[in-house]
Amino acid sequence: MKKKYKRRKYFIHPLSQGTYIAFSIIPALLTSLFCTFFLIHSGELVLMKTKEKPLVPFYSIRQTILTLEKEGYTKETEPKISKLKNELATLKNTLETSYSETFTQWNRIVQEIFLILLLFLVLVGSITVLYSHRIAGPLFRINKCINILSEGKDTGPIRLRKRDHFKELAVSLEKLRMNLKDKGLLKSETTGSHPEVR
Repeated sequence: MKKKYKRRKYFIHPLSQGTYIAFSIIPALLTSLFCTFFLIHSGELVLMKTKEKPLVPFYSIRQTILTLEKEGYTKETEPKISKLKNELATLKNTLETSYSETFTQWNRIVQEIFLILLLFLVLVGSITVLYSHRIAGPLFRINKCINILSEGKDTGPIRLRKRDHFKELAVSLEKLRMNLKDKGLLKSETTGSHPEVR
């Protein structure tokens, strides 16, 4: 039965993994920020137009009432004008309340967008760390084996995990190790300190 190597450390080579992660996250971050900015800006424009559009007829009607007041009107029309003023005031309050509620909902949506963006970036970062380890881990293991072999010591079988990259390189290195061992050029290590995949 083969010995299964477990991942103990995710940052084997911080510089290369950090660079890989940065080049994975930065485009996602910039794209997300651009889309978020565009979405928020467009939403705010729509909200402003939504607020202004119903108020245009309101102000036109109000101006007509003010003009009628200046010209004077009869006692019969006075209660009708007063009722119309009250209805306009109620309509204005209703519109402002509706706009305020819409604006509050919009702010909540913006917060949700930023939360989703943050979760997306955390997910991308996590996936990138795991994926970069499939590259950095084998390189770390192969480098360690080469250093041990260059000292004339045996490394033990060179195996990589199932989903690791550079398996062809590990197979070639294992062939080299076996050739050196068959020719008697390697000292066998009995301490069991063979390098493990990280």
